[in-house]
Amino acid sequence: MTVKLDFEEGLKDSPRFRAEIEDVQNDVSELETRLEKLVKQCQAMLEAGKAYCQTSKSFVNGLRELGHQCSGDKMMADCLEKFSKKLNIIFEAQGVSLLFTASDFSFSV
Repeated sequence: MTVKLDFEEGLKDSPRFRAEIEDVQNDVSELETRLEKLVKQCQAMLEAGKAYCQTSKSFVNGLRELGHQCSGDKMMADCLEKFSKKLNIIFEAQGVSLLFTASDFSFSV
């Protein structure tokens, strides 16, 4: 029995075509590997960021406590209070940024 093959179909399934498919599959596999690594790095960054935010809040609280201890020295107490307020604003902004990053990341993954 003779089977007639269409020339275009023969070209589509040629060794070159199969080699190109294999190259694309390898590229996709490499991309998946890199993306998985990036996801793990992002998760580690978010965890480190959470720890940083907690430590930063503790530091600000320590500055405030020190300011209350220095209540006899008005200038020192005022400086520590202002400094702790400014740092708290910065750390809160970083915390918000971290939350947005975490929610965007979890939404996109």
